[in-house]
Amino acid sequence: MTSPDGPRLGRTGPLPPAGRRSVRPDEVSWPVAGLARRLGGALELATVVVEDFGDAGYDDLERPALSFGPEKVIAEAAMLAHTAYGASPQTDLRVQELVGRLAPRARSTAALGDMALRPEIVVKRAVPHVLLTGLGSQDAEFDDFAADRCATILGHAADEPATVLAERRWLCSLWPRLPQVAPVPLRGSTLERALDLRSESREDAYGLTHMLFYVTDFGRRPPDGDLVREPRAVLADVEGLLARYLDHGDYDLVGELLMAWPELGVPWSPAAAFAFRLLGAVEDEVGLLPCGNVDPVRLSRLTGSERTRYARAMSYHTALVMGFLCAATLRARLPGAVGTAAPAGWRRFRELIDPDDTSHWLAAFDASPQMTKASLAPLVRDLVLTQAMRQHDLARAGEALAVAARLGMPSSAMTRAVSDRLWALDRASRVAGRRARAPIGASRSI
Repeated sequence: MTSPDGPRLGRTGPLPPAGRRSVRPDEVSWPVAGLARRLGGALELATVVVEDFGDAGYDDLERPALSFGPEKVIAEAAMLAHTAYGASPQTDLRVQELVGRLAPRARSTAALGDMALRPEIVVKRAVPHVLLTGLGSQDAEFDDFAADRCATILGHAADEPATVLAERRWLCSLWPRLPQVAPVPLRGSTLERALDLRSESREDAYGLTHMLFYVTDFGRRPPDGDLVREPRAVLADVEGLLARYLDHGDYDLVGELLMAWPELGVPWSPAAAFAFRLLGAVEDEVGLLPCGNVDPVRLSRLTGSERTRYARAMSYHTALVMGFLCAATLRARLPGAVGTAAPAGWRRFRELIDPDDTSHWLAAFDASPQMTKASLAPLVRDLVLTQAMRQHDLARAGEALAVAARLGMPSSAMTRAVSDRLWALDRASRVAGRRARAPIGASRSI
């Protein structure tokens, strides 16, 4: 997948109303029913999208920020083919069909020109070629040129974020033409330090998911030598983010976050199992995992091929994310959800949810069996906290923390982040109050 440079998805969008009978996670077996079927659908869509956008990209004249070039589609489709191959015998033929559509576009004149003139994207332009080579599609002349350009770029210093460095190391590990880099911790990254959940940065969340993509090769190998933190410590951050983006209805990020379990080889938690089943149920209801970028008013006034092209351009990425998740899950074969129930907790946390909330997750939770609800008490607690902070309802956030403390529930990355923010706000208020009471001209040192 490409770097997280797209617009932030809104909480609302052209999603079907929650609460329909089909959005019932308890009606779908675990793992999500039909993983190979879902993966096959994603590969089929990727093939269509490459035909649509793999030559000229997509120009959105009304919302230019949603435009994208052909290299984005080519890279994402090649990564899906790489991740999917070997995950299921049922889908390998579709992988090869997709490879055939990708090969001439990944090695096009435009790609050669970019590699010659734009050093900042040489590695990204090389990735699809390397992945296709690994899938049996050879081009010796392009390989020579791309290897020369990449070796030149990698031989120079670069002030790049950890995710970019991880992507480069990942490429080297897949391409014998480049110097191999021994796995060493990327200092200061999410592999070494906890993510700061006090921040609402969507880019930080993407940084975590992409880091795991690269150090595990999308779940194809363990992160030996790269991961400094315990896998469960990383997953604690992921679960906090999972609550946040379930609240936002951001299924793109939810899908990427869920890949952390098969990538790290850790059994599904109750929260992860619930979220995965929810994505499957929504996909079955809508036909395509929905994305918040689609403008329903604009969609309603478009007709024919123009309508199809717009809807496909806005939604394809989230559908491909579901394919990545299914491929990683098929490969990992993890056991089902495990966790500790908190029987007395879920009812009070459910009462603290915004009564006007129409999220899919809430309808799915309400339709779940009692034992499932009990096991999801920590997730609902974190959803209350993320919702309360989003709405600046500090009293509700404090109440959720107090309920969790009375129940003796273990803390989470989200509870620690919210507790720290409330403490900092209280201290800032006290300092501000003292300064307001100080006589004019008096010392204002703390």
